[in-house]
Amino acid sequence: MTDRSLSIEHLWKAAKFQPNDEQRAAILHADGPLYLTAGPGSGKTLVLLWRALNLLVFHDVRPEEVFLSTFTEKAARQLREGLQALLGMATNANGQPYDITQMYVGTVHSLCQRMLRERRFTPDRQRSRPPRLLDQLGQCFHLYRTRNWTELTTGVGIEQDAELCINRAYFGRESRSKHYTVANCMNSFSQRFASNLALLGCGLGPER
Repeated sequence: MTDRSLSIEHLWKAAKFQPNDEQRAAILHADGPLYLTAGPGSGKTLVLLWRALNLLVFHDVRPEEVFLSTFTEKAARQLREGLQALLGMATNANGQPYDITQMYVGTVHSLCQRMLRERRFTPDRQRSRPPRLLDQLGQCFHLYRTRNWTELTTGVGIEQDAELCINRAYFGRESRSKHYTVANCMNSFSQRFASNLALLGCGLGPER
């Protein structure tokens, strides 16, 4: 059970951390999704770590119910090490250990790869063959292939001049360049996917 004699303010004081009003509100938010936008140097990582600590220490959220994600392996390591340090400080204060070995901390891409590969996400936990994951170059070649491109464009109802229609409607450019169209479609999909994943994450952990 949570030690009610300990407060997050005590831990902030011990860590010599003084959040501003916006950071404080984000860290203490624990009821439902929370979506924030923040620029470089605004303290995103610290807020994410302290919010994770708040959920684990003061709201009895289990580590396996939380995932922390970022875009690079280096940043993911920093998240894990930072959270371990903060939880160690909490343990010193209340004597309760926190095991985060079951918590997922990693990149957005590795999280998606894990979801695709794990059998528990498939019906009856069965899979006839493992999915084939494509890197950026592989995705480009896959979309650029005439058969795949035709299947994609006809599937969304574009029968003729697909490149021009897509570029005009979505990218505001009068171009029939297939290379330009494929590259921009890939970038657009990646940006939308990352945004949707962030919104999903806000319902699961500190990105809850």
